[in-house]
Amino acid sequence: MEESLNLFLQETYFCDFNEKTIKNLAHSLTENASSDKEKAVVLFDWVRDNILYRLGNWQKKASETLNEGEGTCTNKANLLIALLRANGIPAGYGVMKVDGQRYFGAIASPTLTKFVGKVSTHIYALAYLDKKWIKCDPSNDKELCANTSYFNPTTKLVVWNGSDNAIIGFDKNHIFKDTYPIANADSYINKRAKNARGIPLKIANIFIKFARKNKQIISKPEEFEHLFKSYLKKNYPLYFFAFSIVSFFKDLQLKFNKKK
Repeated sequence: MEESLNLFLQETYFCDFNEKTIKNLAHSLTENASSDKEKAVVLFDWVRDNILYRLGNWQKKASETLNEGEGTCTNKANLLIALLRANGIPAGYGVMKVDGQRYFGAIASPTLTKFVGKVSTHIYALAYLDKKWIKCDPSNDKELCANTSYFNPTTKLVVWNGSDNAIIGFDKNHIFKDTYPIANADSYINKRAKNARGIPLKIANIFIKFARKNKQIISKPEEFEHLFKSYLKKNYPLYFFAFSIVSFFKDLQLKFNKKK
């Protein structure tokens, strides 16, 4: 067991925990913690709330994610794992295959969902504490959760105590496969995104920023997209126009594929 745990303490190309900024942060954040469990929780809370969630390119080293201050679920999990390993805590990756068009929950924009693949990969972190593997998913930041979780269970704030599993509130029917723990996820991180690109990706990240800052209370989830489109048209008119065109042709493509 000890030999196999060593695999979960090694540096990889993307999990570059020996990089100076990673090591300095890992030690400064945990200098007052008295146990590995306390250290792990402090690191989890920091990554969850200080690295803002976004979509897009996940081909990032942990040090790059730290420098950018934003990241995908994969980027945030990878950074947390790097910080844990820098503190000598065995940490690994969990890889889920999920329903790409449904696992975001009610917050997902129907218009944007058309550009999402039917099967997506969601990566989260695990820490080895008290002789067991414990899941901890830092994907959704506190501000995003605060302004959306009242109508979207998937963005309910994940609070981790270092003893129990703490993952995003996915509908179990939207999870096809869950593989863990994985010591080296470089092969997953190095894969290029198939759908997360171009104008739809730019709009999706504007959508996430809007969701994080929106203070208007909605009574029905479908109202959220209407609010967003009004916001996009007012603040990003060129993107609104371009996305309307791209969405129109995407609808034609989907209709054509159904007729086949």
